[in-house]
Amino acid sequence: MTCNMYTWIFLSAFAIHQVLETTLAILQLKHLKTRGKKVPKHLRGKVSLETIQQAVAYNTEKMRFGLLMRFVDMVPLWVFILFGFEWLDSLVQSWFQGELWRGLAFISIVSGAGALLGLPSSLYFTFVIEQKHGFNKQTIRGFFADKLKESFISLILGGGLLALVLWIMSATTYWWFIAYGVILVFQLLMMWIYPLVIMPLFNKFVPVSEELSDAVSGLAQNLGFPLKGVVAMDGSRRSAHSNAFIIGFKSARRIVLYDTLIEKLSIPSLVAVLAHELGHFKLGHIKKRLATMAVLGLGVFGALYWMSQQPAMYHGLGFSTPSAYAALIVFGLLFGEVSFPFGFISRLFSRRDEYAADRFAVDAVKNSHDLKDALITLTKQNLSSPGSHRWYRGYYNSHPSLRERLKAVDTHAETKNYPTEKG
Repeated sequence: MTCNMYTWIFLSAFAIHQVLETTLAILQLKHLKTRGKKVPKHLRGKVSLETIQQAVAYNTEKMRFGLLMRFVDMVPLWVFILFGFEWLDSLVQSWFQGELWRGLAFISIVSGAGALLGLPSSLYFTFVIEQKHGFNKQTIRGFFADKLKESFISLILGGGLLALVLWIMSATTYWWFIAYGVILVFQLLMMWIYPLVIMPLFNKFVPVSEELSDAVSGLAQNLGFPLKGVVAMDGSRRSAHSNAFIIGFKSARRIVLYDTLIEKLSIPSLVAVLAHELGHFKLGHIKKRLATMAVLGLGVFGALYWMSQQPAMYHGLGFSTPSAYAALIVFGLLFGEVSFPFGFISRLFSRRDEYAADRFAVDAVKNSHDLKDALITLTKQNLSSPGSHRWYRGYYNSHPSLRERLKAVDTHAETKNYPTEKG
């Protein structure tokens, strides 16, 4: 490794990124200490003090573990940069002929090492933290079965895509544009294939009750949303957390509800939650996000091409010899650190969209109390943080806080003369 401008760019961005997020985590931990003494005003009469204390304990333990792992994960990263990349590169060059095979071997070894190093923390989080707070429903056998399935899928799909990209990089001068197009098409295909082929390998999907199906179908019809069906997913096999999402394209769209969500929410509250999700589609949020990612992706590949032509970039981040696979590694490291402000900007826009989808849901069900009941119930079930430091919330939250959302939906309902409480 040769210390140069790229080393200092990476080191500076890395330090700023880590110091910022560590500071925010410490502020949040201090803030959480003050949140377990009483029920917040907006939750009084709806959530018990015991639940608030459980939520504080769960979020505190998660954050402390996250802080620990932030520092633990730095060790292998810097070992690879300072010594490992150059050593491994010389090893695969002696083992394999041709840059394609060397690239596949190199990235597979690095990825495999990362997965193995991350396994203990994943086990601890699942079987200690999640288990302790009543969320984990998975067995050790099921955990490793999932990991094997994930590894096989990554090997087939990820390995195939990587081989194609490496081949394109060696075959043409305009590889960055062609590779971008290939990955864009791959991502669009995965949006279609993943729910139909891959998700059933991990979960079972069954039709919901006729009453719930009729209620959701009626909502979709009123909103002009093409819906093929509503199904329940056995999320309770692994976790007590809840979720809902939409899969498919155009007339083949299905709404998927976690069984834990169906169990905890009334049908009116479920309809309000789904009205929120449908709001993202009807308001064009999904299309805008896809278009933004497509434009940004082109810029990222353009930057990758330019930086791949800079020999100093390789030398400054652990490689002695330029190569296509080295370009992917070192650019990934640099981009991962210098791009964190874009994540903050993205979350700002996400919060704006969440407010809009909430207003859409209130208009769809003609009241705010159904959505409020759902939000409060999900907060209790998921032991969501009962409060956040304003800096932490401003940087990390992709959704407005519960207090902000409850206030916003009531304000919107009042302007439309919709009821805000059950009558």
